[in-house]
Amino acid sequence: MVIQQLYRDMCRIMSQNPNSDTAFEANQLIKFVLGRKRIELLSADIAETDAEKLLEYAQKRKEGYPLQYILGSWQFFDMDLYVGEGVLIPRQDTETVCEAAFSVIEKLDSPLVLDLCSGSGCIALAIKKFCPQAAVTAVEKSDAAFSYLEKNIARTQLEVTAVKADIFDYDRVMSENSVDVIVSNPPYIHPDVKQTIQTEVSFEPEMALFAEEEGLLFYRYISKNYRKVLKNGGYLIFEYGFDQQETVKNILTEEGYTIIKEIVDLGGNARGVVAAKE
Repeated sequence: MVIQQLYRDMCRIMSQNPNSDTAFEANQLIKFVLGRKRIELLSADIAETDAEKLLEYAQKRKEGYPLQYILGSWQFFDMDLYVGEGVLIPRQDTETVCEAAFSVIEKLDSPLVLDLCSGSGCIALAIKKFCPQAAVTAVEKSDAAFSYLEKNIARTQLEVTAVKADIFDYDRVMSENSVDVIVSNPPYIHPDVKQTIQTEVSFEPEMALFAEEEGLLFYRYISKNYRKVLKNGGYLIFEYGFDQQETVKNILTEEGYTIIKEIVDLGGNARGVVAAKE
């Protein structure tokens, strides 16, 4: 099969998924399977086994299976991070939360930074890459996600300490007033909306997506129980859902934090907050 016909067939299949950017994704898959860009293969015949694999991947995308899981890695800032079933896919909107963290951390001298619910490690690794003076610990409970966290630390060769622990216990083993900055992108989706989420998201691990107490359980626990772990003047930085801005801010102020900055993503939506322990 010639590449142009294969490309058209892939786009036709994937176009049945309204969430698929067909041209971009077809080109990504071709490069992934064949090792070269489509433009470099215009005069080449494609082996039947490779063509079958590409059409199989196109069918998976038609059904909503995430492109990132097929490729096995995804870009976050300029890092190529391993992803797959069992770990949350890094998203560009989270980069805006990281940038807010950088602006706080870069002003601190050898700060200790704690990333809770670390998943793939994207936040922890970005902080270490762009704020190398920080000592960063990434905490993750899931066996599958922790495996990706460890692989991404090895891949990037950044000095991040990975801790396999439940954040609902980990605060009890930490010293008081020991951490300068806590960052977290916790599960925050209301369980009642499970049946309405985008198909691609439904393939991601539920424990990384949904939280009890209307999606607010982690915000309440971290704000209250990790307050003693933070140094006076330390910072707590959350990512949250676009409709949780006021509720999370209220949780923080009720626990005695001062709101320093509200984080807005690339689409202009409320995405997170930086708060200080006074």
